[in-house]
Amino acid sequence: MSADKVTRDGKLKNLECLFTWDVDKDDINDLKGIPEKLLDRIKFCPRKYHATYFNILAFVSHLQGKPGTALAYLGKSEAVLKEDKRDEADFLVTYSSFAWLHHHMGNLDDMETYLGKVKSTGEGREVTVEAEKGWSFIRLGAKFYPRAKESFQKALKAKPDSVSYNVGYAVVLYRLEELVRTDFKVAPEDSLAAKQLQRALDLDPADAEVMVHLALKLQGFNPLKCRELIRKALMKCPDSPQITRFTDTYFRREGFTEESLEILEEAAKRAPNSSFLYHQMGLCHWQNMIDMKKSCGWRTGTPQVKAAIAETIRLFRKTVELKPSNTYAWVHLAEAYGESQQLERAEPIFTRLLSDESLSDAEQQHCHNKYGSFLMYRRKNHAKAIEQFKKAYKIRIDSRDRSQAREKLVKLAGQKSKMRAQEGDNILAFLSAVDKQDRQPAPAAAAAAAAENVKGLADSFQTKMTL
Repeated sequence: MSADKVTRDGKLKNLECLFTWDVDKDDINDLKGIPEKLLDRIKFCPRKYHATYFNILAFVSHLQGKPGTALAYLGKSEAVLKEDKRDEADFLVTYSSFAWLHHHMGNLDDMETYLGKVKSTGEGREVTVEAEKGWSFIRLGAKFYPRAKESFQKALKAKPDSVSYNVGYAVVLYRLEELVRTDFKVAPEDSLAAKQLQRALDLDPADAEVMVHLALKLQGFNPLKCRELIRKALMKCPDSPQITRFTDTYFRREGFTEESLEILEEAAKRAPNSSFLYHQMGLCHWQNMIDMKKSCGWRTGTPQVKAAIAETIRLFRKTVELKPSNTYAWVHLAEAYGESQQLERAEPIFTRLLSDESLSDAEQQHCHNKYGSFLMYRRKNHAKAIEQFKKAYKIRIDSRDRSQAREKLVKLAGQKSKMRAQEGDNILAFLSAVDKQDRQPAPAAAAAAAAENVKGLADSFQTKMTL
């Protein structure tokens, strides 16, 4: 090895960027989905975070074998930093990424150029790097949350009143607490995340993402403040995916209430083209319809129930008109048509969705499960329903849809009067075979484990946390 190469490799090891922060590709949650989420963030979130998102996009593009795309994203990161006239230290991670990537691509002259730029970055580098680590690790998934927490703690020691660092620390504490499954909800006064979210909101009262996080922590303890935070967040960002994702959780936990509908209707007046708001209003009326049916002995023909179904259909139709790519809203519309006995309108929605090859595995699983229920309860076609439930269950994603598909299959297997005995046995045999596959490690994981055993590395497996 030449002396130049030794020197060059030594410089590269000292670079500060995702390429050198010991990030294992296999530990990243939903690698394929990260670009879409980050591009949404660039569209809706404050500009001060855009350079970080472009750096992450560059790293992900490299992992996906797209070095040209990675360079383009780094160019966008550098451009944003220059346009915003950011401090020299803020360029460090971007320049480090450029240097590492040019070395990887064999562009040694360009690599040396960026190594020189790295060297020229000014004071404050250490704090900036810790903050950049924190935001980057949050976006890579749950396995990296502890590292994100540690990085923000280090950054806050140096700058305890930094808005960005306090927000980042609040978000990662929230996510870590959400990973811990308990049978009871932690009171806000006992939650580090709730306290830190309030601290972040005090520093930046206009941060809608902090508002919705704090609202979820207060839900069940302080309903007035919780509703006000949700109201303000929706007024500020009615269509931002980062906000609607958490307000969706709020409304799902809250159930149908007049207060929820009032918040949504008020927000819809300000954002009349928000598909999310119409979807949520539709879900409120759907729940209202179910509650009315329960109160009147599940009779479907009362004027009030008919009116609720009609309003639900109107709102779901508006939702898919505004956002035709919303698979879940289409399924809800099909279910509403089924409820109103408009089966000839419901079924084509299911068949069209299931012929769409662009659907994610989770979306396919959802469609198979809901179509199975439609066939089972509306069409009374148990054979075709079983086929759909099997397809849903074969998709190895642990979800409510998969659990429901399994429950329906077990139920159908036990209905001897509605099928031949052998069919019931076949269903149980199918479930047993799929469950056996679930207990086996994926081929890649098995190969990795074998390699580790050969190397004599014991106890190296760490359970992966999922979002």
